[in-house]
Parts: sequence; C-alpha cells; structure tokens
Amino acid sequence: MEAIHDPTQGDLIVLMKLARELLRVNSVKAALKALWDSLQFLSPDDLLLTARCNRRDYCFHVNATGTVLRIGQKSRRLIEALGTSNLNSNTQTSQMIQLPEAFVITAAFTCGKICGRIALSWKSEPDQAQRAAMALPGIADLTGARLEGLIHQDHRESQLSAQCDSLVATQIHHEERLRTCELENTEARALATVDQLTGLQNRRGFLAKAEQCLILAQRQMLACAVIFVDVDGLKEINDRLGHAAGDALICCAGSMLSSALRHADVVARVGGDEFAAFTFDNASPTKIIDRISDRIAEFNAEKRHPFTLSLSIGVVICNAESNESLSEYLARADSEMYIHKRERQQL
Repeated sequence: MEAIHDPTQGDLIVLMKLARELLRVNSVKAALKALWDSLQFLSPDDLLLTARCNRRDYCFHVNATGTVLRIGQKSRRLIEALGTSNLNSNTQTSQMIQLPEAFVITAAFTCGKICGRIALSWKSEPDQAQRAAMALPGIADLTGARLEGLIHQDHRESQLSAQCDSLVATQIHHEERLRTCELENTEARALATVDQLTGLQNRRGFLAKAEQCLILAQRQMLACAVIFVDVDGLKEINDRLGHAAGDALICCAGSMLSSALRHADVVARVGGDEFAAFTFDNASPTKIIDRISDRIAEFNAEKRHPFTLSLSIGVVICNAESNESLSEYLARADSEMYIHKRERQQL
C-alpha cells in the first residue's frame, strides 16, 4: 500500500539535519552512518539501500547497531520481495509491505545518473509507521543526491590508483628485464620496492610510483602535493628504551601517516626516520598538516606505547602546469619540514 503525504515540520527538521550531516561526510560508508543516525527517531531494526549508478549495482545493509554489513540471507530475501522492477521509479510515495518475517517501508529515489531504493524494516508494524511513510521519500531523495557524488568520487579514486599501479608495474617490469642478466641476488634484494620494517614503499618504490603519479597529475591537471616527514626523537627512544621500541615508533609513524591520507596516495619510508608521501589532495599545506597532527594526537591519547609520537612535517603543493621534477618537490618539502621542526622547537 502507498502513503502520500506532505512532510510535517518535524520531518523538515530531520531533512535539514540530515542534509547538514551528509555535506560533512566524504565516503559512502560515512553517508550510510549519517543516514542511519537520522532515522533513529523511527527505531528501525534494519536499513537496506539498493542503487544503480553508471550501470553498476550497489547494495548496502545497516543493522540495528549501525554497522554496515555484507548482504546476508535476510537482506537477499528482502531484495527479492521488493524486486528490481521499480528501481528506476521516480515516484514520490512510499510503500508499506508486510512480509512473513518483517514489516517494511520503502521509498525510491532518482538523481542524475543514480537511482535506487531505501527500505526500513521492523520485526512488526511500528507505532510510527505512518510518520515513517511520510518522511522516507524526502530522506531517500536527499540521500540519493549525496550518494551520486560519493560513488563517483570513489570510482575516480579507484581509477587513479589503478592507473598509477599499472604505470608503475610496467616501468618496474621493463627495468627488471634489463637488469636480470647483470644483477646478483643481493643486488636484486636491494632493489626491492618495499620497506621490510613498515611494509610501506621504500625510497626506490616511492620514486617510481610517485613519479608516475606526478606525470598523471600534470596530464590531467589534478591537484596534488608532496609531503616530507621526520620522526622526532628517534635516537632518544633508541637510547632510553632500546631499538625494539625505536622500530615500533617507526612503524607507528608510518601507520599514522598512511591513515591520514587517501587510498590512492603513495606513502613511503625513504630513510631511517624519514617518510615521504605523494597525495592527490587539493587542501592547503596547513590543513594537511593539521589532519596528520589530529591522527597523532588520537594515537598519543590512547597511551598504548611507552613513547610519545611526534612528527615534523613539510608540505609542498605541486603546480600541474610546472615542469618541476619530483626530486625538486621533495627537496622543497624537506626544507619546509625543517622550518616546521624549528617552529615547534621554539614553542
């Protein structure tokens, strides 16, 4: 059965709060969490969102704890009950469906190249069924509009990462073929691209991958930046707590730096206590440093280790129209790092 109603003042308030939260998120998972939180006034047991964008199908399930799960048997039965014939529907109504194991209210959305449906389920018909039926169409439209941009963003980042990986793989393949007849086993191990302690790229791997990413950014006029990081106080930690603690400090620094950057970015340990990164980020140097510093503050607040993590950071925004090389950007970022270190020492 269908419900057609104008939204109440309370519904409009919910929509405004949801719109504000959706504008703050930068991933599909975060958007689903914001959607779930906005629906708690209806106390649903499950949320199911199906969508089709650029001929690709997506299906997200959020359970009663707000956790995004893989599609299980219950969700599959719900999808089968809803069917796919109405996925392209542009209706502004909601539907209430009584299934053998659940009561469901569903609403469709269409925005640009994305269309889909949101379904809320309860074990039995809730007292607020009519209010849910009135509110859900507007919530669905608002969520669909934001998901379109987030899905396109995820797709673009995946493409960038795949292109960079392909270019690097091709370059390394040809280099290795040229050196196969000349290199001894010890030399081959020295040319490996992965740092054994942190699992990140080493200097060789970084220069190869970041160089290709820079070329890609210059060709496609993409925003990007080079970051140079120095771990503060490593010698003191080694002397006071031992080299095992120093190794743990290096690993934690690499982990914090990686977590503050994007999946498509390149992060490497390029020296004993030095790290470098190439990021597809249009933020200012100050904002990038602040984002990394926030992660460090969270790490130190947990107090899981006998040391405090501190990093000196230099950031240089790359000019897509410039012919400046990666080595030149690294040198500038290194200089900015020392400026940052001196400023922090004077505080």
